Amino acid sequence: MAGTPANDIQQCIQHCQQTAQQIRSMANMESNQMAKMLMMEGAHHLDLCLVECQFSLQELQKPAMV
Repeated sequence: MAGTPANDIQQCIQHCQQTAQQIRSMANMESNQMAKMLMMEGAHHLDLCLVECQFSLQELQKPAMV
């Protein structure tokens, strides 16, 4: 990544959203219930990371206090 920090975080958010969705799709096709549960948990952890990244992005976009 070689853009501004805000753009880099936005790209990371988009990539993580896509990855979480891919994991959920794989989980929905999984017949092993333990594997399915663990994949869904992994996707959930990505969702939690996304909340933190979105917070960081919001903070970066606030006007600087001088």
